[in-house]
Amino acid sequence: MVNSDTSGCSPAVGRLLWEQEVGSSILPTPTISSVPAEFDAVNTLDDFVVNRKATRGLSARGEEWLRETLSKFLRWLPISLTDVTTATIIDFLGLYVDKPWRKHSFYRALRTFWKWLSVRLSMPNPFLDKFGNPVIEPPKVPSRILYTLNPEKVAVLIEAAELIRDKAIIALLADTGGRLSEIAGGRRKDTPGAQSADLDLERKQLKVLGKGNKQGYLVFGETTMSLLKRYLEKAKPVGKLFDLSYEGMTSMLRRLEDKSGVKCNAHSFRRGFATELRKKGLSELDIAELGRWSSTAMVKRYSRAYTFDDAAERYKPIVT
Repeated sequence: MVNSDTSGCSPAVGRLLWEQEVGSSILPTPTISSVPAEFDAVNTLDDFVVNRKATRGLSARGEEWLRETLSKFLRWLPISLTDVTTATIIDFLGLYVDKPWRKHSFYRALRTFWKWLSVRLSMPNPFLDKFGNPVIEPPKVPSRILYTLNPEKVAVLIEAAELIRDKAIIALLADTGGRLSEIAGGRRKDTPGAQSADLDLERKQLKVLGKGNKQGYLVFGETTMSLLKRYLEKAKPVGKLFDLSYEGMTSMLRRLEDKSGVKCNAHSFRRGFATELRKKGLSELDIAELGRWSSTAMVKRYSRAYTFDDAAERYKPIVT
């Protein structure tokens, strides 16, 4: 496959390389556009990312996603940004008809980008008609039930862990739905990870720095508190709560999976957290607050393992 990184190439060469990668027959016919010489799409993308960092607390991972996604669109684009229409966006998204998740990712990035462009540079927004109504439907994605850890599997993992540190980490991930970056620190070192000084055993809470550098609290129960207390007495950490990086904690989970036979990764704990709290009767709003999700839609996504049978068990007759 031809490398699609055409940065530094002329527009003609970049388009030729892209055609070799995806096939020229599905690309829209380019049109000639008179673009102001001072308009620079790359600098505009840089300005957009800087703005998102300043106003939305964009994480390093979020920045990487925006740059990679939007740069691929800009390399493909046969016309100027100022000439992009609804049809242009639809043509591009059509390249990924067999990749629904990728298509949806491009849709979200492009919609956000043009919302900013329409305000920042007063450019027409191809996602809206003249009355402000959306004209491009969000791409549909498969409704898959992803692997989720239940309490029984968590107990097996805790039992299999040899170090009290690892037992405490497993319990904390399961009990709080904590993101790996919140507990271990960001993969790109953009967040420091949980600090020992921010652990409050009396209130059973741990203050963390989450996505977008937003502060939040992980709430845990008695068993997790007991394991954390044993870990603190043994390790006496100063500064960072656990002496593992993002990669180190990922490797620990992988080794534990091999040893116990129980599949586990940080997000399977997070999905289990949302699913079990739904089974316990907590509202989606409560779960969103506890899991530090920005919307209840994310709770639904993470708790798809919650079934009709689970709801039927909680059902109480109306007529008695």
